[in-house]
Amino acid sequence: MKPEVEKYFDKIKENYAHDRLKSKALHLEACKYLPGGDTRTATFFLPFPNFIERGEGAYMYDVDGHKLLDFQNNYTSLIHGHAHKETVEAVREQIARGSAYTAPFEKQIELSKILTERFPSMDLVRYTNSGTEANMHALRIARAYTGKAKIIKTEGGYHGTTDVFEASVDPNIKKAGTLDQIKVIPESRGVSSNALKDVLVVPFNDIERTRKMIEENYEDVACMIIEPIMGSAGQITPSLEYLKFLREICTKYNIVLIFDEVVTGRLSLGGAQKHYGVTPDITTLGKIIGGGTPVGAFGGKREIMQMYDPREKKMYHSGTFNGNAVTMAAGLATMKAYDQEKVDYINGLGTRFKEGVLGIYQRLGLNMQISGEGSIYNTLFTNKPVHNYRDVAVAHEELNKVLYMALLTKGVFDAERGMFCMSTAMTKDDVDFGLDALEKAMKDMLPIIQIEAPELFE
Repeated sequence: MKPEVEKYFDKIKENYAHDRLKSKALHLEACKYLPGGDTRTATFFLPFPNFIERGEGAYMYDVDGHKLLDFQNNYTSLIHGHAHKETVEAVREQIARGSAYTAPFEKQIELSKILTERFPSMDLVRYTNSGTEANMHALRIARAYTGKAKIIKTEGGYHGTTDVFEASVDPNIKKAGTLDQIKVIPESRGVSSNALKDVLVVPFNDIERTRKMIEENYEDVACMIIEPIMGSAGQITPSLEYLKFLREICTKYNIVLIFDEVVTGRLSLGGAQKHYGVTPDITTLGKIIGGGTPVGAFGGKREIMQMYDPREKKMYHSGTFNGNAVTMAAGLATMKAYDQEKVDYINGLGTRFKEGVLGIYQRLGLNMQISGEGSIYNTLFTNKPVHNYRDVAVAHEELNKVLYMALLTKGVFDAERGMFCMSTAMTKDDVDFGLDALEKAMKDMLPIIQIEAPELFE
């Protein structure tokens, strides 16, 4: 970041901090008990995060009295926004009956029926407490089913915080090798180098390089795991040809194809797989299916999932809160409310947002990209088309961080990486309010965009 841009950024942060004295005090108090005052890296930013007092519908209210239009929705998990009436009532009723039992109960069946009816790949389903856990068990059952150990993932693909998946999630591309030979880089200190020996990495949307990797390693590869739309990498959309290719080649070489639909499950009633018409062998879910409570799920073909049938004593999968009563109640209420009418509504808001952003770019004379589909989009400070992680990695990501802070001071809460997601609690007026704030913030930023990324004006 150039000095002039840093100075501009520092001024915005000063204005932010000046108006959030209670949040600052709470942050300093939190630092006494939590490393950096934080227990979730994705919610931390400098100079300190704003502490939230409550959420209602499309808005959050922080402890300093600021009202924020929530375009983040707990990183896409709150499909109906905050304090959704039906979900709140379902949780209230259930928790009065008990929050968790060491036994199955009927709502597990009801939610499972909805998921297996909606997602084409899911004949049977099991529950976990996070998307990370769901992906862990999807990998384990793929290995058990195929008798092979290695996995293939895409560069920039995020599948949770366990060692085997923390490979080349957000690598420095100067150290990551070439697209023909991507170097597997751990995302964090403490990631086992031994675990990463089983990981192969390919570029997203690249048929020929993926084909080469599979054909050279198929005898050892248990599964290929992919986000149909790459979320944390910048909402990178796939080519239909690429997804169809993956389906064909994985079938040919007895490789389990896993779709991580933790984020894309909202794209249609049956997620990205139904939207694109490509059916994986296993699907992992999370976020919206828990109605704002901790959740994960994995499901797939009966012949694969049957290996977790405890009557067959082939595999073991337990967890104190798997399918717990509160999560099932919240998820059931949320998914019942997320019908085709709501899918169409929220995707319509997404289209309104995308078209509005493109209009802002045009009016400000900026040649920039917006990626995504349905109800989730990402602003990208690049003038080049985006097909894979490296196309995003060379964009001016620091400008999205400046924009994030500028929007916070204008009453809009997106994600620091430039992600905006819609909720059914939003109205067209809410989206327009967000677009107005975005245009004002970007207009103010034009001088520093000119300094940091002059090519965006070409």
